[in-house]
Amino acid sequence: MIEINALDVLKERKVDTAFPQFSKMKISDGEWHLNDIESWITNKLKGRFYLQKIPNVGSDGKLKASAFVGFEDHKELTYFMLACPYLRRK
Repeated sequence: MIEINALDVLKERKVDTAFPQFSKMKISDGEWHLNDIESWITNKLKGRFYLQKIPNVGSDGKLKASAFVGFEDHKELTYFMLACPYLRRK
């Protein structure tokens, strides 16, 4: 059975701004599978999320474009960190 998410219908699921209540995390420096990550989030999770590339100062002091992700439900960030196959793990 197909589950319809009201946030998807209203196009309010992906937000442009990370609100203060969101749990946020830096994914990577540069553009790395952002479309695949967004697709994975849309298919596997249910709450509102934030995914954007913004300028960031790296550890070497240079300006880079870094990808950040944020979730309104803190449990979804934990699940994302554990299960998303597109994250670069060290």
